[in-house]
Amino acid sequence: MRSGRPIRVEYRENDCCCARFALVDGWLEDEGRQRRGRVGDADARLARARDVVTVVTAHLAVDELAFLHPPGVDAECDAARASVPG
Repeated sequence: MRSGRPIRVEYRENDCCCARFALVDGWLEDEGRQRRGRVGDADARLARARDVVTVVTAHLAVDELAFLHPPGVDAECDAARASVPG
């Protein structure tokens, strides 16, 4: 959002392994922004998209590489980390 209006932000997709996206479950649950239940025969999680964006943005502001494994754990994450400028 800029001046109260949504803006488009272009970004490149990284090539990390995505395993650490599971961290978002804990972040959402810690703030009471995710519910668990059953949908048919499946276990389900329900969270508002806005809440996901809010929680993840806050964590990435502290550590923009939060979804990458520590160096030396995963080759894809190491490659993604190496491609980060600066």
